[in-house]
Amino acid sequence: MYATSVFYYIPRQLVVFQTGNSVRKYMPVYAKPLTLHKGVDNQIQFQFLNQEQKPVDITGKSIVCRILNFEGTEILLSKVLDLVLPATGISVLKVSPSDLEDISAQKCYYSLEIPVGSFDYPVFVDQNAGARGKIDIVDSVLPSFVPSQEVTIPTGQPFPNLSSNTLPNANTYYSSIINTEDNPVLTIQTNLDEYNGNITIQGSTIPDADWYDITTAEYSNSSNTYGYTITGFHPYVRLEFISDQGSVTKILAR
Repeated sequence: MYATSVFYYIPRQLVVFQTGNSVRKYMPVYAKPLTLHKGVDNQIQFQFLNQEQKPVDITGKSIVCRILNFEGTEILLSKVLDLVLPATGISVLKVSPSDLEDISAQKCYYSLEIPVGSFDYPVFVDQNAGARGKIDIVDSVLPSFVPSQEVTIPTGQPFPNLSSNTLPNANTYYSSIINTEDNPVLTIQTNLDEYNGNITIQGSTIPDADWYDITTAEYSNSSNTYGYTITGFHPYVRLEFISDQGSVTKILAR
C-alpha cells in the first residue's frame, strides 16, 4: 500500500504598501505567481507590510483586488478583500465558482488598490516594485469546458433551413455531418416545434457514405427539447429526419 501526502492550506502573499516617512525601500525577494481554480471556492491571503517590513494596520480600509487579462486591456474580475486580522495587515481574497464561471482559463495579472485619506494608492506586489503581480486561472479541479457546436440542415434538401414551420408530407432530410474526432461519447440536443415523425441518429467511418442506424426516436406533434447520448466508435454522425409536420429549431452536439 502506498500513501500520498496531500496539503490543504490558504496561500499567503506578502505585499508592500509604502507608508510613513521612512526612506527604506524593502521589497520581497520573490513574489510567487498565484493560482485560482475554476469550479471551487478559492481563498488567497495578503499580508500588507511597509517598507520597514512591519505589518500595516488596514482596519476599516476597502482594499480592491482587480484581475486583468494578460494584455492588460480588460478587467476580468474586481473584488474587495475581506479583512481577517486587520491590525496585523492580513486580508483575504475570496473567489467563488460563480465568479470564474464566465472567465476562461488563462494567464492574468492582479493589482491591489488601497485608500489612504482621500487618495487611492497602489500596492507593490512583485519584487521589482511593480503594481501588477501574476495570477493564473486554471481548470485543474474540473475539466475544461467544451462548448457545443451548432449542427445545421444544409440547403437543397426538402427541409432547407431551421426556421421553416411546415413540411410536405413524409419528407426525409439530413443534418450536417458531425466529426466526433474519435470521442467515445457524443451528446446531441434537438429542439422541436410541433414535430411529427422520426429522428434517427446515424454513424459512419467515412464522411460521405456507408451510413448505419445507431438509434431511432419517434415523436408525435412534439414541441420540446430532447437529448441523446451516443457511445462507441462512430467517427462521423448525422441525424436523419422523416417528418410530415413541424420543424427542428436547433441542433447542438458536444
